[in-house]
Amino acid sequence: MNLFLQWLGKKSVQQKLVISNLLVLILVATPITLTMLTYEYFALRSHLLNEIRVQATIAGESTSAALAFEDKTAAFETLSVFRDSPYLLEMHLILPDGTVFQSYFKDTHKVPEEIATFLTITIKKPIYLRDEFVGSIMIVNTLEVFYSRLMLYVSIVILVSFIGVVFARWMIAKTSKTITEPIVLLTKMTKKIMKEKDYNTSIPISSEDEIGSLSSSFNEMMSQIRIRDLSLRNLAYYDRVTGIANRHFFEERIVQSVHNAGQYGSNCYLLMIDLDDFKIVNDTLGHHIGDLLLKNVSQKLSAILRRDDSIFRIGGDEFAVIVEHIENEDSVKQIAQKIIESISTPVDLEGHIVKVGASIGISSFPTHSTDVITLMSTADTAMYVAKGKGKNNFSIFVG
Repeated sequence: MNLFLQWLGKKSVQQKLVISNLLVLILVATPITLTMLTYEYFALRSHLLNEIRVQATIAGESTSAALAFEDKTAAFETLSVFRDSPYLLEMHLILPDGTVFQSYFKDTHKVPEEIATFLTITIKKPIYLRDEFVGSIMIVNTLEVFYSRLMLYVSIVILVSFIGVVFARWMIAKTSKTITEPIVLLTKMTKKIMKEKDYNTSIPISSEDEIGSLSSSFNEMMSQIRIRDLSLRNLAYYDRVTGIANRHFFEERIVQSVHNAGQYGSNCYLLMIDLDDFKIVNDTLGHHIGDLLLKNVSQKLSAILRRDDSIFRIGGDEFAVIVEHIENEDSVKQIAQKIIESISTPVDLEGHIVKVGASIGISSFPTHSTDVITLMSTADTAMYVAKGKGKNNFSIFVG
C-alpha cells in the first residue's frame, strides 16, 4: 500500500484523479459483478435441477407399464422421447432387484457409475404402478449447456463492464481535465512569471468554484504586486516632493543618453541647475513653502522643455536637464535663458510672494567630454562659473 501511495504521489493531479476514480469504480463494480455471477450460477443450477426432476417424473410415469410387463422395446421408445433435451446424457430403468432393465444413451458409450460430478447431475427415482414398486429411473444430465449459458452470461457481464470502464475512463478524463486545466494553466503562468519577472499577467477565470476563487486570488495577488512594484519604482526613481525623476533615475538616464549619442554620432547636452536664494526661502518661510517652491520649479521646467528632454531633481535645490537631438549650441543657450526667465518670475505660495533665481552650467558630449563622469563634472564646473557671475546666469563649459 505504501509503495502504491508513493507511486501515486509522483503523478500529476489529473492522473491522480483518473486513477483514484477508476479504483473507486473497480471497488464498487467488483462486488456487484461477483454477486450477479453467483446469483446467476445458483439460479441456473436450480432451474436445471427442477427441469430434470420434471423429466424424471414424466419418464417414470411413462415407463411404468413397460417395466411392469418387462417390455424393453416400449421402455426404450419411451426413453427415446427425451432425446431432444439439451441436458440429457443418459437414462436408465432399474428393476426392483437393482439390475438395469433398459438404458438410453444420447451417445453410445459405457454405462458410467452412478456418481454425481461437477459436470453432471444424476437423479435416481422409484417408479410405482398402482402403488406397487415396479422399478426406478436414473437420469444423468450434462452441465455443459448450463456452463455454456453461464459463460455467455459472464462474457456479457465482462463486455458490458469493459465498455462501462472505457466510458467511465473517458468521462473521468474529461471531467478531470476540466478540473485540472485551470490548475495547470495557473502553474504554467506562475513559472512564466517567475522566469520573466512580468507581473502584468492575469489568469482567465473560467469557473466559479474553488479553482476559480484561486485564480481570482492569484490575479489579485498579481495586482497587489504590480502596485507594490510601482510604488517601489516611484520611491526608487521619482522625487517624493516634486514628482519628477530623482538622482537615481538621472544616473541611469545619463548613461543611456551618452551611449545613444556615441552610437548615432549626435550631441547630448547636460544642464546642471542650482536655485539661487532657495536657502533663504526655506529658512524664513519654512520647509513647507520650500517644498511648494521646488514643486513649482519642476512644473515650470516641464512646461518649458520639449517632450524628448528629461528633467531630474538631483539634490536639495539642484536640478538637471538632459537635452538630446538638438542641432546646435545656440538652441541650448535659448533653452537655458527660458529656464532662467521662468524660474526667476515671482510666484505666490499660500500668500507669500517668493522669488528665486537659477544658475545653470552647460556641458556636452562629445564636445566637452568623452564619458559620463566627465560630462557631469564639466557641467558642474560650468554651474559654479555661472554662480560666480551673479544670479540668473548660465555658463557653457570651456575646456
